[in-house]
Amino acid sequence: MKNKENYRQKIAGLTLILGLSSFIPVAQAAVNGTNDSQWRYEFTPYVWAVGQSGTFGLAGGPGNGQSFDQSFSDIWSNMDIAGMAAFEARYNQWGILLDAIYLRVSDDGSLSTPNGLADLSADGRVTQQQYAVAGYYRAIEGITTLDALAGLRLNSVRWNVDANLSSPLLPNSVSRKFADSERWVDPYMGVRVTHHFDQQWSVVGYADLGGAAFGSSPTWQLLGGVNYAFTPGVIGKAGYRYISIDYEKDGFIYDVETSGFYLGVGIVW
Repeated sequence: MKNKENYRQKIAGLTLILGLSSFIPVAQAAVNGTNDSQWRYEFTPYVWAVGQSGTFGLAGGPGNGQSFDQSFSDIWSNMDIAGMAAFEARYNQWGILLDAIYLRVSDDGSLSTPNGLADLSADGRVTQQQYAVAGYYRAIEGITTLDALAGLRLNSVRWNVDANLSSPLLPNSVSRKFADSERWVDPYMGVRVTHHFDQQWSVVGYADLGGAAFGSSPTWQLLGGVNYAFTPGVIGKAGYRYISIDYEKDGFIYDVETSGFYLGVGIVW
């Protein structure tokens, strides 16, 4: 039973790559210090090497309310597919930020009783998606810029577990499926500050706070990073990001702290 419990905790922890919420592009998008009367665009694919800790659970299924502590290597070894990308459009002092994250992880485990009286096996799969849209206003322009922003973030988590019990004492094996999902929307407000040292190097800092009665209560994020312009149209980005989400409704628990280094490349036109 101890192995089974460890397995449940591992499956729960693997869902939490996210944190969920789509925050990197808001804080790391490259900024040109000019105030051009034309549209400027940037597309940024990125990766985030996250570690997570907290509590995760799904009503009516295994793993309900389980505490976990997962490193990036734990999550990476069980990842099926992942995609992360951001897009920004700006005209004069006004801009729009979009972000999308898709992640699917899976794991399997088994447990046998002494003398082979029973064998229990399980396959688990967790799919998490986050989509965010925000508008911002450039309150300060120059070598140092300041953007004030507000937006909405959609979080979606789905969990499937297939369990099978077999025993020579049973005429047939017994199978059972556990599945659940939850979606919620978090409004948030934040600020982004970027300081340009020259035409190539800049640093960025970002903070936001959100949540509502129908969403997380609360959610917040901090980020610090460095940008380097290889060319005016290609910008490398690296830094560290921390986010906390606390959501609970009808037995579903997602109280998670996620942090780690990120790396991305912005394409500007």
